[in-house]
Amino acid sequence: MVPADVPSAAAEHGAGSPPALLEAVLRPAGLHLRLDGPTAEDLLVALSRGDEDGAWEDVDVLPAGSSGEVLDVEASAGDQVLLRSEDGTRASGAVPVVDPDAAPQQPEADGEQPGAGAPAGDATGDGGAEDSEPEDTEPDDTEPEDREALWQVANTLEERHGEWNAHPEGPVLHVHGRFGNTFRVAAEGISAGAGDVRAVCAISSRGDYTLLVAQGRELLRAEERAGVPTQWRHYDLPAHLDAAALAQNPDVERRCRRPQRSPLLPPEGALTLLRDAGIDVSAPLDRCSA
Repeated sequence: MVPADVPSAAAEHGAGSPPALLEAVLRPAGLHLRLDGPTAEDLLVALSRGDEDGAWEDVDVLPAGSSGEVLDVEASAGDQVLLRSEDGTRASGAVPVVDPDAAPQQPEADGEQPGAGAPAGDATGDGGAEDSEPEDTEPDDTEPEDREALWQVANTLEERHGEWNAHPEGPVLHVHGRFGNTFRVAAEGISAGAGDVRAVCAISSRGDYTLLVAQGRELLRAEERAGVPTQWRHYDLPAHLDAAALAQNPDVERRCRRPQRSPLLPPEGALTLLRDAGIDVSAPLDRCSA
């Protein structure tokens, strides 16, 4: 295709500009674009490859009404992507293409060879055997196949509900949107995952959220609304019932609850269940970098 001219900064931020492009992520199925809202018109997707001196090329079209799309586009980490109107007068800001499975690059000091100049022991001259052991830190991502399963469920939810925005945040599938019952949204995500998704956090536009974590037939629920402390519930699901059905029926929901001392306290074993699901319990339960 013919390289596209990038509109001026004034046009980028003028009235009627396309929704903000939040991220462009390489996935096995293609290039995933995520916006902060649905488009009101068809938009051209322009790509600037890192090896082409900043030239922009129209590579695909994002259809009206889309807030996220997986495009059959070849790209590399570090390329730039933006969206623009078909008449070329309006554009979103450009974002870099990210490869979540790429190993992080360690910066090197000028003139220093990798691994050179590091003492064998610590600063005191001791052997430092304990210092050589890696720190025990929380994993910041899932395995590639697990991450792809999360993206597949995210796409399913966005196809069902065009106003929702879903994406993985580490091992947790986050769902954002203008909805009132965050419990039902999170439960739909768990059920849509069919065992491949263990944790879903539904966050409404008001800031309310529900985090659901599933382990077999066990379901842990942490929920917070404006001005109300976190409420906890712990469920045992019958074999014939899934999370979505539980959330739809208040009577069934009450019958499936495990007894607990107070809904304001995490149930027994809750922190272990959260850790087993890969959730950093030292961070806010609704933590989301997007």
